[in-house]
Amino acid sequence: MELKNLSADATELRNVIIASNMASCYLILEEMAAHSNMTVHYEDFRQKWIDLYKSVYKTVSQWKPRGKSR
Repeated sequence: MELKNLSADATELRNVIIASNMASCYLILEEMAAHSNMTVHYEDFRQKWIDLYKSVYKTVSQWKPRGKSR
């Protein structure tokens, strides 16, 4: 997966957004699992989340920009 090079401030912001999104997803999943008497292991979740993020990023990065407005 390749991320575009950004300024240091923009890269830091992007990293915070990615980490925040992952943490939010994990907390929601953990709460849902608790209601079903299940446990969620963070490292397993983290790897699956990263794989999913990479596949979505790869797909979106291949999209072509939209043409002129009609």
